[in-house]
Amino acid sequence: MSKLKTNKDHDGFNPYGIDKLANIKPGVKIGFMKFWFSGAAFFVTFTALSINTYDVLDRFVLLILILTLAVEYISNKVIIWMNNDKTHTLKYLPFFIKRSSILSLLASLGFVIVMVVTSVLFVEFWMWIRLPSVGMLMFGFDNKGIDPISFGLVYWLMDFIWISVRQWVSHKIKK
Repeated sequence: MSKLKTNKDHDGFNPYGIDKLANIKPGVKIGFMKFWFSGAAFFVTFTALSINTYDVLDRFVLLILILTLAVEYISNKVIIWMNNDKTHTLKYLPFFIKRSSILSLLASLGFVIVMVVTSVLFVEFWMWIRLPSVGMLMFGFDNKGIDPISFGLVYWLMDFIWISVRQWVSHKIKK
């Protein structure tokens, strides 16, 4: 009779283990999730909709609404669910407000408005000084404009700055 194999004899990463994502740090998972949501929302609102049907301001309103729902009902919930004794993920939340209130939804709306405006202004400034976006590098320099990957990366950068400043301010207030 053969012996059953155990997963105890491995050097770190076990490709046959049950949870392959457990070795990835929570900050990387959360950062990728925020990048992906913002890029996907930008893709849906600016790339997938027809150009002649919707105005640019209508698209920005739709982008803000989609990102508000994604931040409030998906991103923040996942961050809360990932929090446990070993990994403290609540520091990645954009704000600390009771989650089941309308105030939380309004705070998410305000947060997303700030993130979208700063991200678009940053990418526009980036291209104004003649630096290429990711889409220009991938698809040629004839494709001038904001693309979903550039928007997602800049949104993630602005979110990182927001959370760093929030943690710094809360640390200074506690002292």
